[in-house]
Amino acid sequence: MKLQSILALCSTVMIATMASAAEFQPYVLPGCTEAVIKSAEGKDYRIMVSVPEGEAPAGGHAVTYVLDGDEFFPVVTSVLKMQAGTGKLAKHNGIVPGIVVGIGYTGESRRDFDYTLDAPAGPPETYRNGQPYPPRPGGGADKLFDFIEKEVKPLVEKSHKVDPSRQTLMGNGYGGLFALHVLFTHPEAFQTYIASSPSIWWNDRYILKEEAAFREKIAKQPVKARLVLTVGEQEQSLTRIESAWPEGEREEHRLKVTRRKMVDNTREMFWRLEQVATPEFPVSFRMFEGESHKSVIPMAISHALPFAFQAAR
Repeated sequence: MKLQSILALCSTVMIATMASAAEFQPYVLPGCTEAVIKSAEGKDYRIMVSVPEGEAPAGGHAVTYVLDGDEFFPVVTSVLKMQAGTGKLAKHNGIVPGIVVGIGYTGESRRDFDYTLDAPAGPPETYRNGQPYPPRPGGGADKLFDFIEKEVKPLVEKSHKVDPSRQTLMGNGYGGLFALHVLFTHPEAFQTYIASSPSIWWNDRYILKEEAAFREKIAKQPVKARLVLTVGEQEQSLTRIESAWPEGEREEHRLKVTRRKMVDNTREMFWRLEQVATPEFPVSFRMFEGESHKSVIPMAISHALPFAFQAAR
């Protein structure tokens, strides 16, 4: 065998050996930690925390608490790092690094229960044939709020330097419903509320009762908080892809999204709250053109973070 052939064979064997020896390891987001905390009801929650590098500001870091943390914590953390930037130009971006806290689960999600209100059951949603949707137990929002206030916040504040005057609650869908519930019932708990595609439709729009009481309350007692509402334009109509679904699935989905009126409900809530908005209680709304309930999420996050981590002026 020629020398060149022998060398080529040896190189191939070495590369194959190196490739077979390489093993992929779980990827960990830099600067992130997690812990499991048990609630007063004995339920485990996975709490994920991202902290910026370097020394905290004199007043502490702004902090955002993210619902559905298992899915959204990595996204929020990564987008914030990109928006805040690094180096000499970072201070000109208008957004500062801060702490992100994801609230998730150690196993199966309990969001249907945790993010919905303790309220009398309204008429059930039905399929096209009139049969009701399977029941989904709910009503745990107040318990989750107590858990965040009494367990999660104290743990974060004990471990990191936090600015108590710059705290944000961020939620999507049912999480957006939960954020609205906390704003309407405990507006002092956070300074910024981000409700992306909030499930206002839930339980025959029960949240509107809390909204009405909130509007009456702030007319007499001013609230110091900010509300950011967002929704995708196609959240109550069929997308191009959905229009090509088989007829049965397509028409069931059409019925659901038109009945839930995600766009109308969110926009109309903005119009009502805009009437009671003040410099201390600013309310904003943005609809993202061409986006569905799922596709709008990254844009809603990117849009909302500057409100949560705005640089001091």
